[in-house]
Amino acid sequence: MKFILWLSCGLLLGPSAFNLSQPPGMGVVAQIAGALFLFFAGWEIRFINWRQDRRFYAWTFLGSFGVPFLAGYFFFEKSVFIAVALAISALPVAVQILREKGLYNTPLGHRAITLASVCDVCAWVIMAFLLPQENVGAWIVSHGLIFAFFVGVLAGFIRPLPESPLLSFLQKWIFVPVFFITLGWGIDILGLFSFEVFLKLFIASVIAKSLGTYAFSRLSGESARFSFDISILLNARGAMEILAAHYAYRAQWIEGDVFAGLVMIGVVTSLMAVPLLRPHL
Repeated sequence: MKFILWLSCGLLLGPSAFNLSQPPGMGVVAQIAGALFLFFAGWEIRFINWRQDRRFYAWTFLGSFGVPFLAGYFFFEKSVFIAVALAISALPVAVQILREKGLYNTPLGHRAITLASVCDVCAWVIMAFLLPQENVGAWIVSHGLIFAFFVGVLAGFIRPLPESPLLSFLQKWIFVPVFFITLGWGIDILGLFSFEVFLKLFIASVIAKSLGTYAFSRLSGESARFSFDISILLNARGAMEILAAHYAYRAQWIEGDVFAGLVMIGVVTSLMAVPLLRPHL
């Protein structure tokens, strides 16, 4: 989860600490890097044993996406974006944690990857229609990050993401650092942050996502331990939440305090997952 390190570096460089000026053109370069990051995140999406485990997926998706979406919509003034932000999961974070814990090729890993993929796809589909434009070209430009994600999803249907050292290097050390350092560089986290707003969003997001996923996984017939683990993994919002919040803030769908709160939720929920998930399977 190096994105947390890069985001922190950007926050230190920006108005939150040293208030250094960004180099000219940095914003454009960062948007390209963000689009490429989302493209590869989309390409990595997998739907593993979808038909074989359809009962589990049907029930658990209702808990992992439906419950937090409804909680966000009704508890936050019927804001569709906040509903999406509470329902989103972070596929890249889930993949990284599963690999670190040695759980990637287990039933838990397969199911977590599939559910995180479905949650991400649903979230970005909804976001794609939140900002209608009369001009198709303007719509594509304004939805550049979302468009990149779905091009990646399409690429994944054509062929799996290749295991390439060069691609891995570009993702880890070019695209992700450039985007998140620049993003943090432009945030006055101290000026925008409201603990009250963060706490309200945090409690609603964690309770709705974790309990919803756990309860509906149990209804599908899974054990208490398995349901707990899947809820921990899907509760991690990570870079996907931060990207979505960045997109919404630029589109003026949310205020600065909500943006800062969602950025912190992306960080905190990702950090929470590491110690709570134990490699016991």
